[in-house]
Amino acid sequence: MPVDVAIVGPPGSGKTTLFRALTGGRSSDGVGMVDVPDPRLDRLAVAIRPRRVIPAQVRVVDAPPGSRAQRIASAREADVVVEVVRGFGADRDPVSDLEGIELDLAVADLASVERRLETVSREVRAGRKERAAELAALERARQHLDTGGTLATLELDAQSAGFLAPLFPVSAKPRVVVVNIGDDLLPDGGVLAERVREWMGSRGWPMLVVDAQLEFELGQLDPADAREMRATYGIPETSLKAVARAVWEAGGLITFFTAGEPEVRAWPCQRDTPAPAAAGVIHSDFEKGFIRAEVTSVEELVSAGSMEALRAMGRLRVEGRDYRLHDGDVVYFRVSR
Repeated sequence: MPVDVAIVGPPGSGKTTLFRALTGGRSSDGVGMVDVPDPRLDRLAVAIRPRRVIPAQVRVVDAPPGSRAQRIASAREADVVVEVVRGFGADRDPVSDLEGIELDLAVADLASVERRLETVSREVRAGRKERAAELAALERARQHLDTGGTLATLELDAQSAGFLAPLFPVSAKPRVVVVNIGDDLLPDGGVLAERVREWMGSRGWPMLVVDAQLEFELGQLDPADAREMRATYGIPETSLKAVARAVWEAGGLITFFTAGEPEVRAWPCQRDTPAPAAAGVIHSDFEKGFIRAEVTSVEELVSAGSMEALRAMGRLRVEGRDYRLHDGDVVYFRVSR
């Protein structure tokens, strides 16, 4: 269950260059998988020395450059929207770019809300009073969108959010903003990036500054040459990794690990996922056959060197069906065959 990410941006923003840099050119028809960096996975790999190390991944889609409807459709299907704004070249105005993207998302949701509102209003007038709460939620959403807001900035209780969920509201989705700068603004984006931060205010979205063209070019170099060039520009080696990590966290997932001699692997699941459902992430049969979970931490496992050593020392926690996974758990699932 990778996080699905749509990269959107106005023409000329460099969103496709960012997509190519993130995927390293390993993509097909505008879709690619991107590894999510996790230093805990690296530590497990050094300690256990498995034959394979498999990171968690996000699925990235480069939204079509065609009509606004196509861009909105890509964003609507995603878990997280990456908004790329232009901070390079002449007449660069990333705040205006960001306002344009947000307007597109709000207009799309306004159309969906108004269609549903027409239906529900008719039902309430016909005597279906049980629809009154949904009608109130839709009217509140319409008013907020009409005044230039997006559903991401509208506070909704669980019931109201449930009424809007079937509309697949695109402006309610988590966002990551990438200011795509030129090398003249390295390493931090300068005043342009600061303007974007001010515009974002209390929205709480992560914002990253990336020179996508430079990152793509560095990805074609020998790693030693790339490190030397990064040092010349004063940019961290983690700028693209930070984008991958940001979309992972925005998607609301946590990571658990399985670790043995054949394979050390990072797995995604929702926060507070029950142990049987987490086992089902690995294989659907594991959820059905779940018996118990043997759980430890990355620190304990790195210190001991193997799950077998921890088991021999009696230091694996044994958890049942009610256990809910925590970020960073290392788990061995006992299942019936």
